[in-house]
Amino acid sequence: MATKTSDAERRSRVAETCVDFGGDLLRLRLSSMTPDDAQQAVQDLFSWFEEHDAFTEGNVGIAVHAIAFGRQLLDSRKTATLEEAVEAIQNLYSGLAQS
Repeated sequence: MATKTSDAERRSRVAETCVDFGGDLLRLRLSSMTPDDAQQAVQDLFSWFEEHDAFTEGNVGIAVHAIAFGRQLLDSRKTATLEEAVEAIQNLYSGLAQS
C-alpha cells in the first residue's frame, strides 16, 4: 500500500530542489552570481511555488521536475540567464500543475 507524504515532506522536497537550483547558479554562473544573489533566487523561487500550490500531493512532483528542467537549461545553454531559467520553471509548472 502506498503511503501518502505529509505537507511538511512535500514542502521539504520542493525546498531541497530549490536549494539545488541555487547551487547550480553558483557553479554555472560564477562571474554573474554572488552567494547572496543565489540565496535570494532560491527564496524567491520557493515563495513563488508556495503561492502556487506546489506542496499538494499532485503538484510536488511537477514542481521538482520543472526546477530540474531549469537546472538543465542553465547547464546546457551557457548564455541562459537566471531570469530565463526561472521563467521557464514557472511557465512549465503553471502549464502542468493541477489547479
